Amino acid sequence: MLGKMFISAVLAEGSVAGLLQFGDIESLFKASEVPVYAFVREFVKKYQALPSPDTILAHVDEALVPHKEPAAYYYDLLVLRDTEHRLKKAMQDATQNLLPNNKQPEKALVTLSTAVMELVSRRQAKQVVDFREAHDALIADYVAKWKTPDQYGIQFGWPTLDDIMGGAVKGDMISIIGRPAVGKTWQLLYGALHGWRQGMKLKDPTPAEIQNQTPLFVSMEMNPLAIQQRLAAMFTHLPAGQIKHAGLTSSNLQKYKDGLTLIKGHHAPFWVVDGNLTATVEDIFMLAQYLKPGSIWIDGGYLLKHPKVSDRYQRVAENADLIKQELAPLAPTTVSWQFARSAAKKDKKKGEKAGLEDIGYSDAIAQVSSVALGVFQDESVETLLQRVIDILKGRNGEVGKFTTNWDFIGMDFSEVLSPHVEDLQFL
Repeated sequence: MLGKMFISAVLAEGSVAGLLQFGDIESLFKASEVPVYAFVREFVKKYQALPSPDTILAHVDEALVPHKEPAAYYYDLLVLRDTEHRLKKAMQDATQNLLPNNKQPEKALVTLSTAVMELVSRRQAKQVVDFREAHDALIADYVAKWKTPDQYGIQFGWPTLDDIMGGAVKGDMISIIGRPAVGKTWQLLYGALHGWRQGMKLKDPTPAEIQNQTPLFVSMEMNPLAIQQRLAAMFTHLPAGQIKHAGLTSSNLQKYKDGLTLIKGHHAPFWVVDGNLTATVEDIFMLAQYLKPGSIWIDGGYLLKHPKVSDRYQRVAENADLIKQELAPLAPTTVSWQFARSAAKKDKKKGEKAGLEDIGYSDAIAQVSSVALGVFQDESVETLLQRVIDILKGRNGEVGKFTTNWDFIGMDFSEVLSPHVEDLQFL
């Protein structure tokens, strides 16, 4: 029954990758459940799509059991059920080698230790892989990109970065680093809003697509009202200052109201959390497990608290590791950090510029980041209208830079794209 509920949940979520991400788990199913699972896997391999419940019934003569929870929940239950079964079987076998007329303690130990090691190895299967078994993982990745090339991974809305990254995925920790008041919050909000806004284009989205477009934004310095005002300004392209101080014209006020009405109809939530300078990684982890966002954004990672570490530098290092180990596997996580004072002392006239070694508090931030972006503010007239973002570290070693708009009238923080030669007109 449990296996059929799992299949039912997988079909409802409508994602081939959602099935293949678990790998070949036929061993977790009871004999009566195996035919359904085997048929679904073969169907997916042949047609790159999930069968309907009616198709399964027609070919296997087995009806699915209605589900109430996501597929991952039933997968966990299948693992627990199988673990219990294997442990009981191992203990029974070991007991047979400890009977008075058949004492073989060494054999009993081997039986128990072998069973335990197999179970532990399964728990670590995502960390230790055999390339011979790469089919499911690689096909899941390929199908996800092939089926939905524009929605695969989390896009930031800056083409240069999105092309290099190919979309942020689970396990990624992206760091945005800059000196105080350089605009890290605006850049973070732009990235979070871009993916959420893209979700508005989807018609009849599946639960998996809705989850993928749901951001969880944690602000360690600003209250939720201030964050929502900034998001609303960016969404409606109305000046944030006029929204904050109630200075909109009558026509812009109507545009503001219309925009907020449109936001209300979005199928995916946009969670804003008040960190209030006291949040810990564990707090965010628990919240993310409950809300199940598709991406996590933390504004001010250096302000996160730690339940056991009080030293500022050690605390930041510990929290960077925890973000990578606990939050990133749940959803791609983007965090803003600060450059140390050494970054401001670099002599730009001599070609010196801030790098990973200038990140404040801890070297661990650079080490665990999949991608590290530096936000810079050179002293010139252009910085009033633009910001330069350096790609200090790419997932595969890429480096480079791109420029974003810095327009607080039209609330435009998109990338400044150089025109293609064919688009130029000569008079």
